[in-house]
Amino acid sequence: MAGGQGNLHRVEFPPGGGLVRLGSCNSGPILAAQVGRGRGSPSVSPAWHRGRVISSPALNALLDATHRAGEFTVDVSDSFEGANVTREEWDELVLNVGGDLYVSYDWCHIWWRHYGGNRRLRLYVFRNGSHLVGLAPMFIERIRLGPINLKTAKRVGADFSLTIFALPLAPDHIEVAYHELITKLIQDENCDSVSFSFMPGNDPTLVGLRRSCESLQGLVSIARDAPVGPHTKFHLPPSFETYLAQLKKRQRQNYRRQLKQLGESFKLDSDIIKDPSQAQDAFVNFKALHEHQWQAEGKPGHFGDWPRSASFNADLAKAMSRLGRFRMVQLSADRRVVATQYAFVFGDCCYWRLPARAPEKELDRFGLGVLGMLQLFEAMIKEGVRRVEAGVGHYDYKMQFGGEELKIRSFFVAATRPGAALRAQLFLRLSDLLHFVYYRAWRLRVASRLPLPGRSLWQTWIRSRV
Repeated sequence: MAGGQGNLHRVEFPPGGGLVRLGSCNSGPILAAQVGRGRGSPSVSPAWHRGRVISSPALNALLDATHRAGEFTVDVSDSFEGANVTREEWDELVLNVGGDLYVSYDWCHIWWRHYGGNRRLRLYVFRNGSHLVGLAPMFIERIRLGPINLKTAKRVGADFSLTIFALPLAPDHIEVAYHELITKLIQDENCDSVSFSFMPGNDPTLVGLRRSCESLQGLVSIARDAPVGPHTKFHLPPSFETYLAQLKKRQRQNYRRQLKQLGESFKLDSDIIKDPSQAQDAFVNFKALHEHQWQAEGKPGHFGDWPRSASFNADLAKAMSRLGRFRMVQLSADRRVVATQYAFVFGDCCYWRLPARAPEKELDRFGLGVLGMLQLFEAMIKEGVRRVEAGVGHYDYKMQFGGEELKIRSFFVAATRPGAALRAQLFLRLSDLLHFVYYRAWRLRVASRLPLPGRSLWQTWIRSRV
């Protein structure tokens, strides 16, 4: 599915609506409607200059403005190679709108290679004239839960990899982009539902998404719009000393004491691996240390839990190191690595993927988990990084050292046509039941206490978490 040139459809939207058949390509007819041919189009403003989200009653006014500025088009492709956008243009948009690594070109492309089986790719490229104003990498699949067979659309990267992200949409085009995206998925692709989960608590497109759904009453309804758990962010100051000064006295003293004690017991070294020639070995060594840590607790760890995560992350390390985004921060004691932080950098944000530390009891008193985390923060501050995305879930130590918890949001849209709405509602209830019985009750409380061989997470549960 990811190979070849793929099929490309272009649709242009006029202020008054309506479609005109322009011609055909090797995949079938192209539907389009002329919007206008104004010269130039406004550039995407950086995240800190975001404008207001235009409300649903103003959709026609937005399209009229688009008419004056140029033409609003949507290109749809079923492959990365056939998409009407370059890697550089894609990533530039993501950075300009303050977007996440998890929706960058290479992350999406690698994720699709590993997790796109039996799924149909749909890449939506939104332009105002020649200017890229939005991207929506999506896929379509059928998920069966008991008697319910649901045809749903989801965002590329939405499952298997523990990522929280917003779609990269320019502020003045959020609502119209969502409007056209949902319409095409529900009407043209005949999906029963569209899942935009999981969104960060501060997703700048959320208001526009809600308003787009309101403007499509009769076609879709919002079946779920709710928080489902926390994720953690850190805001880093210009210097590490300033960061330490912001901590409570106890945390600051504990850090300095444990670092001093470790330094008195061992010769300490700190390394940051970025070089592509070293990235693969660094990842292999990290994976071994991570597995050693969790095996000592009788648990499989990340690479045992998540299917194909070892090969997925190995490919990420290879590709991201070539792009200058890979970071492996290591703390060594007497030349032995005792703590490692696996991370990426994209723009001014560090994406802290996983930690690993030596599990020996005699090292517990040094607090290697916290020392490794603060070593990462110090390294990122020196690089000019100002934010750290620290992943999903609640961790006391992250909060104690300056983390901010935001609510992850589940957003699920269901078609209102007969049968689809009922299937979507039943699917959500079965998904919640499966999550409680399989994951919260069995996986976390029962299986973890039994002497059972480690098994990866059930893929049906992974795919049904919306």
